[in-house]
Order: sequence, then C-alpha cells, then structure tokens
Amino acid sequence: MSPGRKRDGVTAKTTTKAKRWAAGLLCLLMAVLPGAYAVPGLVRSTGLVGTPGTFTVLLCETTGTGRGTHTVCYGTFRPDGGGRADDRAVMETKYGAGERVAVTRSGGAYYSVTPAAFFGWLAVDVFAAFMLLCAALIFGARWPARAWGAVRGSRGSPRTAPGSKAAVAARR
Repeated sequence: MSPGRKRDGVTAKTTTKAKRWAAGLLCLLMAVLPGAYAVPGLVRSTGLVGTPGTFTVLLCETTGTGRGTHTVCYGTFRPDGGGRADDRAVMETKYGAGERVAVTRSGGAYYSVTPAAFFGWLAVDVFAAFMLLCAALIFGARWPARAWGAVRGSRGSPRTAPGSKAAVAARR
C-alpha cells in the first residue's frame, strides 16, 4: 500500500506517525521512571550528600516468602565527624552480625556507600540515559552536523586523510 492511500479512513502515514509517538512515549517513560528514582540513589551511594558514618550491624531479620522476601538489619550508626550516635538505626540490606559498613544518613534513612551500590545505581542511570536518547531520536532530534561528520569519518578524520588506506580505497 502506498503512503498516500487510505485504509479504513486512515492513511498509512498517520498510523506510522502514531506508532512512532507510542514508541517515543514508551521510551520516555522507561527513561523518566527509573532515572527519577536512580539519580538520588547514585548521589547517595557516593557519600556526597547526607551525614557520612559507619553502620555496625547487630542483627538482621528476613521477612516474607518467595520473591517477596527482604532483609532488614538493625544496628548502630556513628557519624564520621563525631556527634550523636543512633542506636536504633535500620537498613534494608543483608549483612552479617558485627559487620561495619560505610553509610550515609539522608532524610532519616541510611544508604550504603560501597562500590557495589554505586555501580548498581550507575547501571540504572545509564539505562535511563540510553532510553532518553532513544526517545529523542524517535521524536526527531537531529545530531549536529559537525558531530555527525566526525562520527562518519569525514572532515579531515585520520581515517580519510589523504594517503590513508581508506582514502585510497575510496578513490578506486
């Protein structure tokens, strides 16, 4: 069917546009939801916000069954810069009794400051950024001509410099 022909009162071009919008909105939703949740987690996992300190685990309890299980650890939080310790600190994570963990206290909650926490939040943020890029491209965003030329290997790129293998092959 040609793009201008009607099918049930709707042109094929209109349905293609609707599908693009739906795909773009889906990508945007898949970028915003995890991104809005993960960006604060990434910042907290670096220890740049909140009160840095050490969480000493006293005991952990696992509740729930199957996929609905989660572990809550109880212990003591001691700020790094001194100050009042919190003997009733609670974290949703799994550690062994007596273990000392670097954490940050922000908004009354405690967050792990570990490489695993950082890279976990970073992975979610990279996924969100990728989905945002996909949404932008679906909605019609264009690369700047200069940047696009560099990606393709034109405008004096070493790959197409006079005398290079690529330039000689292109002339043949």
